[in-house]
Amino acid sequence: MDMSLILAACLISLVGLPHGALDPVIAHRAGLIRSPLSAMQFVFSYLMVVALVVGFWLLTPTLALLVFLAISAVHFGRDWQRKLQFGGLGYGLLILGLPGLFHADEVVQIFAFLLFGEDPLLALRALQLMAVLGTLLVVWDIRGLSLLRRIELTLLASIAWMIEPLWYFVIYFCGFHSPRHLIPEFLRLEPAHRVTAFAVVLATTILTLALAAVVGSHVEVRYDNLNMLVFQLLFIGLAALTVPHMCLLEWVDHHESD
Repeated sequence: MDMSLILAACLISLVGLPHGALDPVIAHRAGLIRSPLSAMQFVFSYLMVVALVVGFWLLTPTLALLVFLAISAVHFGRDWQRKLQFGGLGYGLLILGLPGLFHADEVVQIFAFLLFGEDPLLALRALQLMAVLGTLLVVWDIRGLSLLRRIELTLLASIAWMIEPLWYFVIYFCGFHSPRHLIPEFLRLEPAHRVTAFAVVLATTILTLALAAVVGSHVEVRYDNLNMLVFQLLFIGLAALTVPHMCLLEWVDHHESD
């Protein structure tokens, strides 16, 4: 098994995943969790969405991957939603799509792992189109960006060009995206509540990783290539978690702006 892949998976799980593990805290702040019963209802609904996403992926891998790419572009665009037009969509498209332009062969290999034998070319072309559209949207608004934001774009584009797609994703997800969600949410909490929030994040992260380990141990015997299994657990798992996470954030953002 590729040890670089294992290290990347560990970083994504331990550094990137916790920003989504804060969702129960966000749900409580937004009033979705008010009692043990409402907490159970929230967790059940969350897990149902996760299960539906996994089932959708297993039934129609190519369509699921295309939908996931689109959702991810919108979600990553939220990082710059007040910096660019269209809710920061250009940033999300560009950041997500760059590996498709710079490292097409590696992206095809990763997509092949995720598509269970279906042709990855359509997904690659979609990713490349996203990069082009993202570039056009960012260039359209480039004059309104601060020097710091321009440096960030240049840095991420350089990283995407110089290193393999998986590690580019690790750097962006763990170094940019996750802190931008995790840190502000913790700062919004009262100091007395931060220890509880940390405990929730820790417990949720551990339970998520334990579930992935159980699934992996049960299906491992079917795989000759364990790298394929790790990629599938990592990225299909992220897709399944991203959908309810994004739905929650959009719901909270909509209700807090009313």
